Order: sequence, then structure tokens, then C-alpha cells
Amino acid sequence: MEENPTADSYIPLELATAYLNLQKHSEAQQLLETFVEDQPQALPAYQLLCEIYWETGAFEQAEALLNSVPGELTESLAVFILKGETMFHAGNYSGAKEMYQNFFKTYSWNETVARALAKTHEALNEFANARNLYRKIMDECHSCHARIDPYVKQRYADLCFDSGMLNTDILDLYLALAQELPDKAAEYYEKVSRIYDAQGNHTEAERFRTIAEKMAQRQ
Repeated sequence: MEENPTADSYIPLELATAYLNLQKHSEAQQLLETFVEDQPQALPAYQLLCEIYWETGAFEQAEALLNSVPGELTESLAVFILKGETMFHAGNYSGAKEMYQNFFKTYSWNETVARALAKTHEALNEFANARNLYRKIMDECHSCHARIDPYVKQRYADLCFDSGMLNTDILDLYLALAQELPDKAAEYYEKVSRIYDAQGNHTEAERFRTIAEKMAQRQ
């Protein structure tokens, strides 16, 4: 920056990112606030600034920042998500929910918005709605032969498990997750054990309980 102090440089954005990784939020914020004035089209800067504002509880600043986005960017999905996330972090779950639901009334399916809405349903303790959305995300991935994010699988499986849906489909999901995320396999195998117990298959329940205990001891 000292050698290239020009207003059209993207070096401040990169330096701000480095500051954030060093937990130097104040330095990053100062750089980014100046940067968006010089480069109002740079969406990554809005993302980083919002994250700082969320972290510090400056939700009104985040809202004002997003309202200042140039006209051609106001309808972008990235800005829409940032506005919804600002509501979510501020605890305005009902507002975020309404915003996401209105999106689907106007536009077609979008996984990013669906995941944000599912998370908001969970925050509102609307677990059945969240579960149904995670299921739809999985179904959409199946239909287009796309890889399903393990996080989505886990949230769906956990919500089903917590609601007492201890069936073979959920058991299979946990077995698949144990292969995809071996660091959490002990947790998944423990739930597999409990599902087998609920189904009356105590031999398999004990086998997976033993596996889970051994894996937990090694971690």
C-alpha cells in the first residue's frame, strides 16, 4: 500500500483480510470502510465489513452499509443474503424468515436461500419446517446428481433423530456420514446404536456402541 497508494488498488481488501485473520478487527474495519467508498462495486468488501459489524453487534451499521450498495448490485443474491444474515445475527428471526419466504414467492429454487431459511426455522424452534427444507435440498441434489453437503445431511438426520424418527433411512444417513466425516464417526455410531436399540436389534446396537466408545477413546 505504501508503494501503491492509489484509490483503485485492491491491496487494502487483501490487507484487511489479513488483519481479520490476525483478529485485528479495528484495523480491518478502517481499511474496508475506506475501500468501499473508493470501490463500491467490490462485493467481497461488503461481506467482510458485515462480518465485522456482526461480530461487534453493530447491526445498524451493517444495515446502513447494505442500503448504500450501488443500484445495480442491490438485487444481487449476495447482497440479499447479507441482508438476511444481518437480520439473523441481530436476532430478528421473524424478519429474516419473511424475507427468505418472499424470495421464493418471486424467484425459483435457490439452495443458498433455502439453507438460510432452514437455519432461521431452527432458530425459531420450527424444527419440522427446517427438517422439510433440508430434505428438499437433499432431493434437489439427488435430482441433478450433485454431491450433498454433509452439513445438510447431518442437520436433517439430527432433526429427525431428535423428533423420534429412528428409522432405517436415518440410520443409513449416519452410517454414510461416518464415512464422509471420520472425525465425528464416534458421535454418528453412537446414534446408530440408539436407532438399532429402538428397533429392537440389540446385538447391532451393542456392536456399534462398542465401536463408538473405542473411537471416542482414541480421539
